[in-house]
Amino acid sequence: MQNKTIIVGAGTAGLILASELASKGIDVEVFEADKEIGQHADKASGILSIEGLKLLGIDYSDAVVNSLKGAIVYGRKEAMSLNAKKLMAYVLDRKLLAKILYREAVAAGADVRLGHRLGRKEIIELGNESIIVGADGAVSNVASAFDFPKIQKYILTYKAEYENATIPDSSSVELFFSGGSKRFFGWTAPYSKSTLEIGIGEWMGERRDSYSLFSEFIKTPKINVEIENARRSKGLASLIPISPRKKTVKKNVLLVGDAAGQVKATTGGGIIFGALCAKTAAECIINNINKGTPLSNYERLWRKRYGVDLALHAQLHRYYSTLGSRGIDMMIKMSRTFGIDRFLEEHGDMDRPSLIIKRFFYKNSVR
Repeated sequence: MQNKTIIVGAGTAGLILASELASKGIDVEVFEADKEIGQHADKASGILSIEGLKLLGIDYSDAVVNSLKGAIVYGRKEAMSLNAKKLMAYVLDRKLLAKILYREAVAAGADVRLGHRLGRKEIIELGNESIIVGADGAVSNVASAFDFPKIQKYILTYKAEYENATIPDSSSVELFFSGGSKRFFGWTAPYSKSTLEIGIGEWMGERRDSYSLFSEFIKTPKINVEIENARRSKGLASLIPISPRKKTVKKNVLLVGDAAGQVKATTGGGIIFGALCAKTAAECIINNINKGTPLSNYERLWRKRYGVDLALHAQLHRYYSTLGSRGIDMMIKMSRTFGIDRFLEEHGDMDRPSLIIKRFFYKNSVR
């Protein structure tokens, strides 16, 4: 039984796992290929639900750049506004969040080695003498080294930030489902009253260039008005998994976060579920080292705790991906007609659709 844990990847999931283990006296080393923490953190959006952040138990307050209460969902011709009475999400500076988590991991006693890229041979050798955790992203070297099943579905994304943008409501995000492809979605997310993130995502199977899609998207009248006088500050492309691997544990090797495919298929958001699964991994590793319980418990526990919600996100993704523009318009219109928009304003949850379903049936059962 190994008493040391090697974590490959110092992203959100890897650093939270390192903190959890080190704080319990577990010997932890983290290897990160980048020389700087958070070097690629802003490839993904920093919109995180307040309820999800509460579950993580981390101090993220210094990384908050904006607060969100609502969303506007656009089809080709129809639109639906969701305006909650309370704050629903924060926009976080992802780089700053990574640095906060890094400081917490080091303070807890984890040894974080930056600028150290592990090769396949080195990863396998480390796995012979330690518990090893792949927290190294969608294209995981750890998963490859130990022949884990491949992730089956990805989305390609491209996003950019615009300064001095015209933002109608800095407390709402905008979601677009009319980009000329059945598997396309776009978004805008205000980072402040004048800084706007704009992005697109499309299923990888469409085999279209994400930058070209982005260039088409920002020419649409609604988006063009918002950035007509704005200055673009950065643009980033990324590959995001939207299906979990069929197996995430092999003997003494575990996968967490994007490496395991623990990502919401509806939006491509992976921080909350990845971090929660990292906490589950920490629990299993601590019990393995201290009590001899099998590491394979990790597979059962994370799927029991979060698998249903991830599966529901996948079903929702499959549903809206097959509707097309006319179907999206009809869905939005029906949602307004039957009051689904008002229900979501009061009972919506960005991360856990299972809770929305429970609240819906409870509300209707007590009438």
